[in-house]
Amino acid sequence: MKGYMKGLATSTNIISFRRSGGHAPMISFMDVLSAHGWKNLDLNFCEMMNPESTLRTEESSVYLERLMHLREKHGFVYMQSHAPYVRDRFAMKDDEGRESDVLMAKAIRISASLGIPHVVVHPAPLPSDRPRREIISRNVAWLSPFVELASGLGVALALENLDAENEIHDADELCTLADAFGKAPVGICYDFGHANMHGKRDHAAFLRTVGKRLTATHVADNNGTEDEHLLPFHGTIAWEECLPILSGIGYDGYLTYEIMFFSRHLPEQTKGAFLDYALATGNHLMELAAKPTFV
Repeated sequence: MKGYMKGLATSTNIISFRRSGGHAPMISFMDVLSAHGWKNLDLNFCEMMNPESTLRTEESSVYLERLMHLREKHGFVYMQSHAPYVRDRFAMKDDEGRESDVLMAKAIRISASLGIPHVVVHPAPLPSDRPRREIISRNVAWLSPFVELASGLGVALALENLDAENEIHDADELCTLADAFGKAPVGICYDFGHANMHGKRDHAAFLRTVGKRLTATHVADNNGTEDEHLLPFHGTIAWEECLPILSGIGYDGYLTYEIMFFSRHLPEQTKGAFLDYALATGNHLMELAAKPTFV
């Protein structure tokens, strides 16, 4: 049995959306995160999906230096990261696919440079004209170079459960994919919001199946039909029931917020109060998770 969870964390996208539109880069508001008590951070390299992102350019080394400086300044723990992704990797033209793969590899390398132990990645969806049985084999073939790269750099990948019908959303499929890489450091990131989609997911059964493979989480709420990325208790997930399961299966990682849409329309002047509210809510979630339910 593993030990207790390490703590509460958040994706750096928690206040990245702007009321006026667009996104702010994480380095522009990490001082604010620290001022409101946030120290454990999931670096959201999905910023690379923005064509204008500095992380896509040769200036990414300057960005990396800034992240290192901010960590030293505030005592941040960069406990995981999120790689960029595309919704249609297997349907893309070769040159487009190569470009997206370069960004994913870059996120892994930057994560390794920062000593980040886990990188969350999205398995690719299956084109609608292909038989379901191909989803595992095609993802194994596509992900294998990234697994090899990450392993060589001392980084583990965490495969995320997704929400669309043509994506990997089933616990058995996700475990089959993770296990296909043998002894390579490949685990699973459990996204509570995705699991709640369509009102048909049983958190206890899913987490029981995942078991020791669980290495990361995405904590967000929704109302069961859309991926709303809400603060917990603002959707339909029964947190009192599902969080104790984490301790019951021996999970010893972090509870990590991915709640960026909840604050997307807030004025900048109110985001500090929101961060305080999210922290208080997260501390309650940690209390719930500390009461193990053995499944």
